[in-house]
Amino acid sequence: MSNRDGFGSGFWLGTLVGGVVGGIVGASIANQRANRIDDETESGRLSGDDSERRPFKSSRRRTIDRMEIARQSLDDKISDLNNTIDAVRSSIGNVSEDSIDLRTKQMDEDVKTQPSNS
Repeated sequence: MSNRDGFGSGFWLGTLVGGVVGGIVGASIANQRANRIDDETESGRLSGDDSERRPFKSSRRRTIDRMEIARQSLDDKISDLNNTIDAVRSSIGNVSEDSIDLRTKQMDEDVKTQPSNS
């Protein structure tokens, strides 16, 4: 039973230590990557070779650019859909409820006047 009593405190202590160690390792890796990217962009600017290198864009800027492209594409598709709807409406014409009721009555009369084969 004594092993079970110490499990909870050991678990929480391990979680805390693991979180701290993981945070430190993650921060140092992120810092190294940021420094490397900064060095690459600076060396590209100083060498005068801007024609071959794309300017550095943050991931947030790339995300915004992709969202704008998707929005424009969606606007184009909505416009096409609206044009198609307008074309179908004009080809069908205005069908009023009175004409539908009249056709329904005519069909009912036709069914009543047909001779039964029984």
